[in-house]
Amino acid sequence: MLTVKKIVQLSEGMENIALVAIVIAKSDPRLFSGSLARSGGRYGVKAASEETADGTSVASTARGVLTLTLRDSERDTINCTVWAAADIIVRYDETISIGDVLDVQKPQVNASFYGRSEQYSPRVTSPFSLTVNEQAAGNQIAHHAGGPDPYLSSLIRMPLVRPEETIPLADLVASGAGCSGETFNVLAVVRSVRPARQIRIARRNESRAFREVVLMDQSHAGVLLKLWSAAYIRWADRWQPLATVLLIVDVRTEYSDYHRSVGLTIDRKTIIIQDPNIPQVVARLLRHAKDVPMQTVDVACSLSTGTIDPATINTVMTVQQILDRSGGTGSQITEEDQFTALCYAVITRLDLDGPGSRTISHRCGHCQTFVARRSPFCPKEDCPGFRTPPALESFFDLTVDLTDHTGTLVGCRMVSAVAETVLRCDVTSFERKTEQQRTALKWMYLLDRCAVRLVVKRRTATRFQQLFSIVGCTLIDPLEVESKLKVY
Repeated sequence: MLTVKKIVQLSEGMENIALVAIVIAKSDPRLFSGSLARSGGRYGVKAASEETADGTSVASTARGVLTLTLRDSERDTINCTVWAAADIIVRYDETISIGDVLDVQKPQVNASFYGRSEQYSPRVTSPFSLTVNEQAAGNQIAHHAGGPDPYLSSLIRMPLVRPEETIPLADLVASGAGCSGETFNVLAVVRSVRPARQIRIARRNESRAFREVVLMDQSHAGVLLKLWSAAYIRWADRWQPLATVLLIVDVRTEYSDYHRSVGLTIDRKTIIIQDPNIPQVVARLLRHAKDVPMQTVDVACSLSTGTIDPATINTVMTVQQILDRSGGTGSQITEEDQFTALCYAVITRLDLDGPGSRTISHRCGHCQTFVARRSPFCPKEDCPGFRTPPALESFFDLTVDLTDHTGTLVGCRMVSAVAETVLRCDVTSFERKTEQQRTALKWMYLLDRCAVRLVVKRRTATRFQQLFSIVGCTLIDPLEVESKLKVY
């Protein structure tokens, strides 16, 4: 006869007990011995029914282990290690998911010691750990037989740490390489979920599933989260950009020399709480996420509205210096997300006339989000314009090339109020101009030397393209250019 116990009631050496709890974290399975653990495939296996040279089943010679982190109250958590034949471990991995309620029958209850096993398992409140060994009589783990349990199911959203115990993403990014390898708690919104892909690990000569998720909070617009666990890669399919909030406990920081920035990585100690039950904090994060410009043109528009005063941009740089600093070559390597520059250059491209020239774009009259030319609807699902075509606001969206004696900046953006100031007309009056008038307006600046003030946003792990946003542009006297022009 089994006695049902709570985690808080456990003591070392207890026998004939059962525990009912929800899975809040799960490791990838590890397989040992026998050809089943060496043959390749999703789990490092080919088939559970292969036979060895002596005719015995591979499943009988191969063993596996899986670690589950269980919870049965707001406070109490415990790690449960499951040992079984490799094919059983594979079946558990395929059938048990985070959020499932399980019956754990006749586990061994052992005191936890901070050794190798605990070092690579999530931190829990219980001083004990559970071991389920399928070779022992009556030991088993199964989905809860007693029907739905609303209380246990609700625990999947109960936070394990308070919001005050989390660290802003901007603080992690500012720490740079100094915090690489350390673990922190973060609370963030899912900005985007990238497709899963396979990458080859050269030192192991094997391929692994891999997925990237971009997180944001009120302090930073985008930090990369890497998922290596198959369980989390599958779980990420349910995460909705700008709608899912993640409380991530003990996420590991990882500094990327390639991106020159800090990212986050899920490891065996990490626990993720999706949409934690802290309504006010979550609502505040989601409101912020919906107001942050996501597309390149939205970012350029936000920069053109006075976020940065052009009068404060006085650092003179050549085109080559801007390219070096934004691309991180030579002595110009930096870790900053953006910088400003005053560039004395000739405008060599300014498309104001002719067929196919992009001069005017549109944004939703409700939420100010960019609306693609071929779509009459707002792309934001929570906006009234998502289902009913909204009133569109037109704004200048110009592509400009800048050239000096060191090179060319291709594809600079000059949008909205900045373009109106430079062209000395608004969108309405521009649309009334004839082709000849637009051509004359273009030649007021084309091939003339200008003082161009730029905000440059670097290519990062979360932004694939650089952005050169023009926030100020004036014609300038050649003598002034001669006195300020850099040779480099």
